[in-house]
Amino acid sequence: MLTVDEEITLKILTKENAADLFKIVEKNRDFLREWLPWVDSKKTVEDVQSSIERWGDKYTSNTAINAGIFYKGELVGMVAFPEIDWKAKKTSFGYWLSPDFEGKGIVVRCIKELTSYAFRKLDLNRLEISCAEDNLRSRALPEKLGFFKEGILRDHYYLNGNLHNLFVYSIIKSDWEKITEN
Repeated sequence: MLTVDEEITLKILTKENAADLFKIVEKNRDFLREWLPWVDSKKTVEDVQSSIERWGDKYTSNTAINAGIFYKGELVGMVAFPEIDWKAKKTSFGYWLSPDFEGKGIVVRCIKELTSYAFRKLDLNRLEISCAEDNLRSRALPEKLGFFKEGILRDHYYLNGNLHNLFVYSIIKSDWEKITEN
């Protein structure tokens, strides 16, 4: 468990969280489907439970971190380092939030805390965030936190029958240290 602040904690999910996570996905399926390719594969609680088990295995093998976002004790979304490259000392972020909880700065606070955690505790050197060009809310997050826009991967992301441009943002440890000392 990682405490972000007095309202938010991040926890590795267990099978006990499967029903709650499925309920969020089911309730927000149309909203989440717009940007997340995995949504349609989560049709049952068992599908979600299988994913939670796979994420747990990756966490145990120290190759990824997939955590539930708990806001005032309620599961409201997820944030992840879906794959950690220990040799290159880098990872990327994945995140999503139930639309009922948008506008509270929850994901910004989570990404900020996990960025610090990645650099200070995991001793990583590079973090990336990739966002579809049209996903303006998601793109606002790395821009707000001082990530550098590295470029655009054209027609890179296939979702819902269409190709999308993908914006790639990064921050390296020395950049983060300069930002946080101010």
